[in-house]
Amino acid sequence: MSHLQETNSVPVEEVTQVDHESKTGVYTTTKDESNNEYGPTKRQSQITILSCALAYFSDGIQNGLANPTNVIFKGLLGSSEFSSDMKTRISNSLLVGAIIGTVVFGYTSDMFSRKGGLLITASIVAIGTLMSTVALSVNPSQNMLWYFVVVRGIAGFGVGGEYAPGAAAGIEEMESIMSNWRGPVFACCNTLMATLASPILMIIYLVCLVASDNNLTVTFHALYSIATILPLIIVGLRFFMADSTLFNRSNLRKQRFSLRIYMLLFRRYWWRIFTTSFAFFLYDFINFPNSIMSSSIIASLVKDGDIRRTAIWQVILAVLPVPGVLVGAWLTNVIGRRNTGILGFAGYMVMGFVIGGTYNKLSQNIAAFVVLYGLLQALGHMGPGCSIGLISTESFPTAIRGMGYGIALAFGGTGAAVGTQCFTPLEDAAGNSATFYLAGGVAVVGILVYCLLPETSKFDLEKEDRLLEEFLAEHGYHIGK
Repeated sequence: MSHLQETNSVPVEEVTQVDHESKTGVYTTTKDESNNEYGPTKRQSQITILSCALAYFSDGIQNGLANPTNVIFKGLLGSSEFSSDMKTRISNSLLVGAIIGTVVFGYTSDMFSRKGGLLITASIVAIGTLMSTVALSVNPSQNMLWYFVVVRGIAGFGVGGEYAPGAAAGIEEMESIMSNWRGPVFACCNTLMATLASPILMIIYLVCLVASDNNLTVTFHALYSIATILPLIIVGLRFFMADSTLFNRSNLRKQRFSLRIYMLLFRRYWWRIFTTSFAFFLYDFINFPNSIMSSSIIASLVKDGDIRRTAIWQVILAVLPVPGVLVGAWLTNVIGRRNTGILGFAGYMVMGFVIGGTYNKLSQNIAAFVVLYGLLQALGHMGPGCSIGLISTESFPTAIRGMGYGIALAFGGTGAAVGTQCFTPLEDAAGNSATFYLAGGVAVVGILVYCLLPETSKFDLEKEDRLLEEFLAEHGYHIGK
């Protein structure tokens, strides 16, 4: 029996596991002398990782802008003009754009170039955010709000497009220069940077409020101007990056479009696509709406609706999840990616039910509420927040890493959009406590789904590429240069 036949008789999860003690540890790749393949220099690999980390920070800023934007528009227009429906539309416009962007650039980054896709996405984020910045150049009105929905969708298209090629390029370079630490480093460059963006954004928001004496228009322009500058810096960095050695060895660039090859790929990886997508959907379903609703919940608990005091509590709440990310990044190597996610979802479940059951009393003490709410967010970021993106990136071979991650993330974005649509009506109908009960219940399902995910800390990315190459060769297809 051939090696390929033996491989196909074993589940994909099993054949890609390796003993990490046998790996050589830290090494760099510049050029493979045996086959004369091109690879980036160590400096180019470092620039790629740095640019991806900054991009996740920038995207975290974009996602976090929903909180101060909701407060600013409500302050300028009032509750009657800035309805809960419009608030949801503005939040979902970024999500819808992100869903489309992650699928489009997940595919194109695999078929053409990681570098090219990342240059385009950062440019789109800059353009969409610049168009958002000028929204308050006219008097606030319903027409202005609809314009804002459209331009935030454009920015979202770029934000979503960043994720798939950024995650793929990042993990491939980390595999090359720090193989044994790719999990913790990926979590720090991805989840930690996105999480840090939130408190930093809220600090800037608070400073702008104080400096402008609560001038909401000036504060809005300052926030969105900063959010425009960041992707421009990232564009400059990405001119100096290069596609990874793994990508140059294993890609589908020379394959003409064929439905059959995609059917073969789906047949081989459908279970990973299903489980990672389901896990992403569940986490974003509860995490995203809970994050963007925090400003509204805290504002309702602050006496007299003081905007500045609300911002202070938002800064505190935004800082609390950061330690959770650091713990989660460490745990991905210590107990594995899958167990880290299960542990985080279990904590999220407990805290969701605790906050839901005690909400009436907690609402009378904002400090206690913020601490417990922050712990809830910290557990979520520690578990699925740190691990689901990592698992989704490592689960697929280089040739389809962008597409596989993009599909999973698109389901995550769908979960975020559906969650936003569900949480606001539920909050209006049954109160804030009901949203925490729902979050706890969804976390239970998340634990079950995580049990089905592969333990990707034991995967050798290059070996997975070779197995896919053999599988496709048997069916008449060849990958690579």
